[in-house]
Amino acid sequence: MTGWLRRRWRLVVVRGNSMAPTLRDGDRLVVRVGRTPTPGDVVVFRARDVVPDADLTWMVKRVHRVEPDGAVTVRGDNARSQDSRHFGVVPRGAILGVARWRR
Repeated sequence: MTGWLRRRWRLVVVRGNSMAPTLRDGDRLVVRVGRTPTPGDVVVFRARDVVPDADLTWMVKRVHRVEPDGAVTVRGDNARSQDSRHFGVVPRGAILGVARWRR
């Protein structure tokens, strides 16, 4: 049973202020792996797929728009966030999943 849970759900710790005030540094998110995002969802995606020299493994942002091919444009809740305005769309394959709860 724990294998099934690990494939479907992940715990992600927020680092940084790009999603403040909604999410703060150190908040923990329960992420549903593989769920298709919709506008307004908070998603977790591989940072290096959009910013090749990123020193982060994952990024957390809010979905602004979903493209026909499943790629998404994202925005941080903080006005100073680095997001799709800087690095473009996030490919569908880079998305880990959608945040469902904050702990």
